[in-house]
Amino acid sequence: MSPRAAVMAPALAPAPDLLQPQGMVAARLMMGREATAWTLPEQIAVALGERILSEQVGPGNRIGEELLAKEFRVSRGPIRDAFRLLEGVGLVTITSRRGAIASSLAREDLVEILELRGGLLAIAVAGFARNTIAEEVEQFRRHVVAMDLVPTDPRHALIYTDALDRTMLFVAYHCGNTRIARILTTLSLQSFRYLRRAQGNGTASTARRIETVEFYRDLCKACERKERSVEPLLARLRQITADRILNVREFLP
Repeated sequence: MSPRAAVMAPALAPAPDLLQPQGMVAARLMMGREATAWTLPEQIAVALGERILSEQVGPGNRIGEELLAKEFRVSRGPIRDAFRLLEGVGLVTITSRRGAIASSLAREDLVEILELRGGLLAIAVAGFARNTIAEEVEQFRRHVVAMDLVPTDPRHALIYTDALDRTMLFVAYHCGNTRIARILTTLSLQSFRYLRRAQGNGTASTARRIETVEFYRDLCKACERKERSVEPLLARLRQITADRILNVREFLP
């Protein structure tokens, strides 16, 4: 079932030479399940979700059921089920008049996403420090190293963003609170669309990247020392979130 060029719109903002991370939607929506176990609607949702993240289907663009049904050689039922899966993670909006559209982007939504993401991540970090075991700390360290090793070449900006999100989600899924992990997974997909525009417009901050990597590196060290209280780190995380919200205009031109 190879995705083709149906229901696509021109990319709206990012520069064409940005390297696109592979499998972002599958890694989050399918939660590590093997592709052979995906249902037909899930397969369609993954393919369509990747198009929305890359803005091959632009924000606010209608997604035609009939075109997708022809492309994937299925009835409209699996297409509608795929729409509902993507609606659940905020990538699709289903309207009474236009049907399914790629969810629009707005500064107000971004502020809400960043506030919620920052608050939940702080809870996850505290839970991770309290509950993590040595094996998980070593796995976490590898995530941090992989994130730090992504080249600083601007073309790799989205690869770095994906590595950062995978590091965040590792913390979330090992913090002892599965609801927080699920919500942060959804917010990861939503926020990536905004972050992609920031990178594409050349507004990503090298200083912010260094600050974020240092935060996760220090969290790893604290966990290696078995520090169960990480309030100084949480204060740094709150400041990182506040600074990002103050600079929210960089995300949408």
